[in-house]
Amino acid sequence: MTLQQIKYILGVAEAGSLNKASERLFISQPSLSSTVHDAEAELGFRIFDRTARGVKTTERGENFIHDAQELYTKYEELLKKHCGIEKRKFSVSTLYYAFARKAFVQIVKDFSGAGYDFAFCEKKASDVIADVSGEISTVGILYLSDSNRSAINKALDAEELIFHHLTECNAFVYLHKNHPLAKKESLSLDELADFRFVTFDTDDVKSFFSNEIIQKYNLNKAITVADRSTELNLLEQLNGYTFLSGVFGEYTGDPAAASDSSEDFILIPLKNTDGKISHSFELGYITKKRIKMDNISLAYIDSIRRILNIAGFTC
Repeated sequence: MTLQQIKYILGVAEAGSLNKASERLFISQPSLSSTVHDAEAELGFRIFDRTARGVKTTERGENFIHDAQELYTKYEELLKKHCGIEKRKFSVSTLYYAFARKAFVQIVKDFSGAGYDFAFCEKKASDVIADVSGEISTVGILYLSDSNRSAINKALDAEELIFHHLTECNAFVYLHKNHPLAKKESLSLDELADFRFVTFDTDDVKSFFSNEIIQKYNLNKAITVADRSTELNLLEQLNGYTFLSGVFGEYTGDPAAASDSSEDFILIPLKNTDGKISHSFELGYITKKRIKMDNISLAYIDSIRRILNIAGFTC
């Protein structure tokens, strides 16, 4: 078994799914699955059980992961000691935004020869904050709204983080292109009442709506999923829908292309049915206070600005 195989197995264990791990490790899912299968064949036992929600470590797999992590840590320490330099890392934690992924890919290309370990994690807002606070990630991408601004700012202050404004965007309904409402120019909650609401992050619903609206339209009874691929599958198979803060990129007039890499899903503007809350959002990034952003972090934010054409882009 190679150290590369061990690295990939540890990546799967951390991500909890082959799909997420393949994105973070920049390897195709079939190749990653094959690597794990080969390692399991060599070991003579399963490291992971495959489930509809991702992968779950087996009992023997747990022991293997523990020992493998110790081995890989020793390997990194060995490199650090004898190469005379510390391995540099650049990691981003973000909400689900295609522009964040696109900018990250560009950074990996630009800095691939600089000796960095790269990581890209798509998570809910609370986990983005935790990652940057714990210095797991250098930069976090999230948004503020009328509903979440107070709570997010309080969490940022407590963790000594800073929110940096990028631009403004609006709330959209996100659904499959074959959904019965897909041809609508805009949608209200009344029009969505007969369809299933699917969400990756239940807390995120409160960023869009007041408690009264959540109760009235049963948004508190959503189908909750553990990963993005499952969410997309349910949106397609059940004619479901979810909500996103839509962002238009300079490279397309279609908001779907800016919000997800799949051409099978679209964004439709959400009609504001609650005068007490705005559906406008402030998109930005968070960093640690008193820690100066390094060149690679600045380059990443600069790449996002170019992708979104922030100097006058439409949201």
